[in-house]
Amino acid sequence: IVLVSGHLDSWDVGQGAMDDGGGAFISWEALSLIKDLGLRPKRTLRLVLWTGEEQGGIGAKQYYQLHKENISNFDIVMESDEGTFKPSGLGFTGSAKARDIMKEIMTLLQPINVTDVYDNADGTDIDYWMRDGVPG
Repeated sequence: IVLVSGHLDSWDVGQGAMDDGGGAFISWEALSLIKDLGLRPKRTLRLVLWTGEEQGGIGAKQYYQLHKENISNFDIVMESDEGTFKPSGLGFTGSAKARDIMKEIMTLLQPINVTDVYDNADGTDIDYWMRDGVPG
């Protein structure tokens, strides 16, 4: 499973759609583009639109509790939580071997100059998974 996600930080009808409703739509669009291009991923791609991050990450905790028994099926967890600005790369946490794979994948984004792989990923909604060794 490749988990692609973003959360809706804004409290219900309040303002704050850029912090980070944008990440939810970036994640949605990434999967939409894969489908539109007719690509057939080798792994299951799963979109999660988190909620409850501002209330203590209760959505992420509940999802983790429901799916942690299948943790060996998760290859990577990703969360967009930086807005919809021009990307420069990805933050990454994982083994040296996984980092080498991520750096190779990022070379595919050379045409748009988004190739950096930064040390350490973080994300309220994916921290449970990364603490258990899933690359993030």
